[in-house]
Amino acid sequence: MSRFSGLPAHIEKHVGRVRGADSSVTSSGRDRGYHLVYCDHPDGAHVTVLTSGLRDRTAGAPLPQELLCTLKADQELHARHLTGVVAELLTESNSRVGYGALIMNDRVLLPDTEIAGALAAPHPYLDDEFDVLLDDTGEPVLQLITLVPITRNEAQLVARYGRDALYDRWEEKGTDLLDVHRPCSA
Repeated sequence: MSRFSGLPAHIEKHVGRVRGADSSVTSSGRDRGYHLVYCDHPDGAHVTVLTSGLRDRTAGAPLPQELLCTLKADQELHARHLTGVVAELLTESNSRVGYGALIMNDRVLLPDTEIAGALAAPHPYLDDEFDVLLDDTGEPVLQLITLVPITRNEAQLVARYGRDALYDRWEEKGTDLLDVHRPCSA
């Protein structure tokens, strides 16, 4: 039995029902080495897209990693795009991310939004126990990295003053981090 065998139950407990997954093989026939998995939250208002298999490629990380993005249900394509783009970047560069990392594009990444990248973070709305999968003995075996969509100006705020400054701004403004159509908070 795999040390990651508890992942499906962990995801369903914290996020919601796993609805399905994209093949790891792209339409051009290339095996990207991971699937994109779709989960529906019990409230019906949100969706999470996460990688499955990226953990085999995150060399050098303290724990193997999977990426995810949670957004409003009608923004599923944006969650898929953001998760897929970052996963592809990590796969191609054979690297990994840690909390606080900025993954930015030089222009808007999601059409009809101000979103130009993501902040790698613990999930902003789920309990801390969600972010690390434990095995049967209670040992950490997998880190779940949430990709929080951010604007270019928000990224500049993080680069200049640190991520706590951005979190403070989001809290002051009551920013809905699950909505890519939100205004910039910086």
